[in-house]
Amino acid sequence: MQTLADYYGKTLKFEKLFNYCPGCGHGIITRLVAEVIEEMGIREKTMAVVGIGCGGFSHHYLEVDAIEAIHGRSPASAIGYKMALPDHIVFTYQGDGDGSAIGLHELMHAANRGMPITTIMINNSVFGMTGGQMSPTSLMGMKTTTSPFGRTAERNGSMVDIAKLLGQADI
Repeated sequence: MQTLADYYGKTLKFEKLFNYCPGCGHGIITRLVAEVIEEMGIREKTMAVVGIGCGGFSHHYLEVDAIEAIHGRSPASAIGYKMALPDHIVFTYQGDGDGSAIGLHELMHAANRGMPITTIMINNSVFGMTGGQMSPTSLMGMKTTTSPFGRTAERNGSMVDIAKLLGQADI
């Protein structure tokens, strides 16, 4: 009988319990990242650059080389790593606060450079680690601890759609 450890190989650390909040999506996505790394056979050449916040927990559960970047600076750190070791598979793992608030400019500059890195941004539309405050990606009408009546453009500004923003760029 095949066990989970047999399936995920050495990429996912099973001795640790996830610290993620139920329903946030990080646990599922961390597992999926481990599956892809294992299926592609790239664990020995994979480098994770994680952000601050909930996304920063991911490297505790993945058995790959990883560095924790300054808040919002994962794409810049990933570019430096990729330039130093171009044969490595480099990805960032960030939450929506790290990737769309303090780190939006880094994400846009990394995309503009066209470096072969991957950014995984978990967008649960709130700053979950600090109490569920509204983030730049909080949906219109969404209620958070800092927008208890729901997000409105007049009161809180429009949401930032990262995929659309990067999709419109000439990069």
